[in-house]
Amino acid sequence: MRVVFLGTPEFAVPSLDALYKHAEVVGAVCQPDRERDRKGRIIEGAVKRRAEELGIPVYQFEKIRRDGAETLRALAPDVMITCAYGQILSQEILDIAPLGVLNVHGSVLPKYRGSAPIQRALINGEKKTGVTIMKTDIGMDTGAILSMEELEINDDDYVGDLYEKLSCVGANLLIKTLDGYLSGEIIPVPQNDALATQAPPLKKEEAYLDFTRSAESVRNVIRGFGYGVCEFRDEQLKIYRAEAIDDCGENTAGTVVTAVKHDFIVACGSGALAISELQACGKKRMKTADFLNGVHVMPGEILRKFGGNR
Repeated sequence: MRVVFLGTPEFAVPSLDALYKHAEVVGAVCQPDRERDRKGRIIEGAVKRRAEELGIPVYQFEKIRRDGAETLRALAPDVMITCAYGQILSQEILDIAPLGVLNVHGSVLPKYRGSAPIQRALINGEKKTGVTIMKTDIGMDTGAILSMEELEINDDDYVGDLYEKLSCVGANLLIKTLDGYLSGEIIPVPQNDALATQAPPLKKEEAYLDFTRSAESVRNVIRGFGYGVCEFRDEQLKIYRAEAIDDCGENTAGTVVTAVKHDFIVACGSGALAISELQACGKKRMKTADFLNGVHVMPGEILRKFGGNR
């Protein structure tokens, strides 16, 4: 079976590895390299690096709808697999492989259609999520479902943890589903559009912490982004790890309640946030105890929403 794989970030690498062991992967299509390191050097995407290690030809199209059809036809795939590729496919592309295009999506569809399902699930405080294998159509994650597998979200899961777990679940589910789909045992089931929710791309402003919200809501933003941003002493402060704890009395939201040894507690609209890892402007990420050893923080000081009014 000839397969073309379309994916870009680390999340897609386990699926590529699983396919490589299971089928003839005749090409890997990735987004163009756009990221650069601090020295201005181009950073290659994870799928591109892995495909090159495996000896799989790599193709990168600025716009696959415009530039990719001829190349993909020449590869003569039986089926194409997408996993966090990053571009929407045209009907012309979808029609190239006789068996169509299957997609590995990081949610239990029809919930969280879109490019940020894992982050949105954490930000919204979901207790479970999962992976869906669907047959791709012209819409945004609207295709018929072939299979799905749910996964409990642990309270200590942050976005990196959940990415890693779901990427492995997706790879295993993809191979099982592909076999069943090819044999005719698995029949695509249309999604119920009435139950659909969206997972649009994240905006950086959504990481700006609003301490007037509940401590749990503030923490979920940190979990979903991998960090949250606020303002302390007129400078940016990033919070990477925190716990939501019970209310610590009558304090204005954003007020430092305790700042001693390893305890850095900030009042929220309800409850309080106990910060355990953070990064001051111009400094490295560090544990709270290390931060407080170098910065004398007084109870009553205020953490504000970044860029907010003073």
